[in-house]
Amino acid sequence: MKKSFLISIVLFVVFNVLFAETNTDKFWKLLNKEKYDEASAFLEQWEKKSKKDPELYVCYFNMYLWNASNEQTHVESFLPPDFNGKYMEGQNENGDKIYIYSITEYDDDLSSKAFEYIDTGLSYNPKRLDMYFGKAQFYFMRKEYNKQCEVIKHILELNKKYKDSWLWSNNESLKSTKVDFASSIHEYILKWYNTKNPSTYPLMKEISLLYVEQYPDDVIAYNDVGISALFTNDLETAKKYFQKGYELNPSDMLLLGNLAHVYFNLGEIETAQKYYTIMSNSEDPENSEYAKNMLKKFFNE
Repeated sequence: MKKSFLISIVLFVVFNVLFAETNTDKFWKLLNKEKYDEASAFLEQWEKKSKKDPELYVCYFNMYLWNASNEQTHVESFLPPDFNGKYMEGQNENGDKIYIYSITEYDDDLSSKAFEYIDTGLSYNPKRLDMYFGKAQFYFMRKEYNKQCEVIKHILELNKKYKDSWLWSNNESLKSTKVDFASSIHEYILKWYNTKNPSTYPLMKEISLLYVEQYPDDVIAYNDVGISALFTNDLETAKKYFQKGYELNPSDMLLLGNLAHVYFNLGEIETAQKYYTIMSNSEDPENSEYAKNMLKKFFNE
């Protein structure tokens, strides 16, 4: 009986340890209930007890980001050039087309506080990749693309040092998560691409060159450099990196199609035709059909 009682006590303690409410849980419970004063007071008490806790600064960052956000609904006769969200179409009283959409704007002072806290947290916890990514993402949300680029450059520089020792939320090893560093860098490049904002094209090129430098076996990196070089009218660089990527993986039809496109635009018609012909024999019907259309359009095949 005594042994059984002891085991039940141990199990009860383990259960409470495993399922105890964390400080982060408590914070989000208050924030989701919009109890901002209580959430702020809770963070202040937390800071007094554990000043260097990275989760504390993640919560501070999120609190100021949350408070800085202000969604505004617009009714206009046009969509902003870099708008890529959801919208509705309608007509005004004159029968003219109008667009109804929302844009989230961010208070500068509160945003500055968010960045201040995440920077403080990183000064204590320089291996916390999730915090760097959060900072970069907030700059993206604010459309401060140049500042975002500087953060990503800093991340890539730190990657030379922390590649095998990055940490994620709750100081979990990056290796034990589903987060892939290289794929995350590609996602940032892709987000810039999706803005369709020409001011991001040089940033895409700068980051993708650093990306391919650190991951020379990653064909996605070569394609990223090629695409960004195309957008900056640097066709020779685009050709160079598309070619290198294709040589690494001749089965990559995306690289092959991009390579054929560059050769055609450089006036190297025979080489472009050769690559489109190879692509036309792809087992993927979509890629094959695309290449056949290009051959028919430009080479009368």
